[in-house]
Amino acid sequence: MKMMHLAGIVVMLLAAQVAAAEQPSRDEQRQEPRRATPHPPQSPLRFTLVKGKERQSLEVTYLDPKTIVFKIAKSGACSRHEQGKARIAGYWWLGAETDENEAGEAIAVQEYTYSKNNQCTIDLRIDEGEWLQATIRESTECSPDCHLSAESMRLRKQ
Repeated sequence: MKMMHLAGIVVMLLAAQVAAAEQPSRDEQRQEPRRATPHPPQSPLRFTLVKGKERQSLEVTYLDPKTIVFKIAKSGACSRHEQGKARIAGYWWLGAETDENEAGEAIAVQEYTYSKNNQCTIDLRIDEGEWLQATIRESTECSPDCHLSAESMRLRKQ
């Protein structure tokens, strides 16, 4: 009789473990929808900003839905080159997903972040709707002698 009672308890415990294994974890339930890799009209995208003798360019190539490879070049009063891989920013706040175009209208952008070191972060904001503009924002510690312009850069036609 004791063996039958013990066997019943074992069967119930095994059934509970199987049921728990089949349910997705809380992390799996909270996953955001999958994002498709953006398909720009050309690859790589090249954005430029010319202001007097100052020239700044950004080249972007998409690796996967959340990662880009970029190259930044600045010349004029100072010279600077940056390159690396940036990933979609993990933080969002109201208004973070929009920039203004030349007409002052809000446009949707995707923000990618590159951390060069503990003090230097570069954010690349790209118009992934019409692919016409991009902006660069960097922390002040990145290069005190040669800051990148935060003005909108226009897509260079190839």
